[in-house]
Amino acid sequence: MSKRPKKRNKSYSGQDAKQSGGQRVTRYTAVTRSPLGEWWHERQRMIKIGGGIIAVVVILGWLLLEAIRLIM
Repeated sequence: MSKRPKKRNKSYSGQDAKQSGGQRVTRYTAVTRSPLGEWWHERQRMIKIGGGIIAVVVILGWLLLEAIRLIM
């Protein structure tokens, strides 16, 4: 078995060191959207997935109809 490395017991210091203690202030800013932009933001993923499914169904239907027309 390999030997376990020794744990570090020296605290980090300098500019890159994580500051311990104290409170962290996080500031949030809200995006101003028009009613249409807000509607699109809420439903964007659902609309894109639905549009993709509809496009695939239309293309497969068209290919099926062309195959039937080619056979007859």
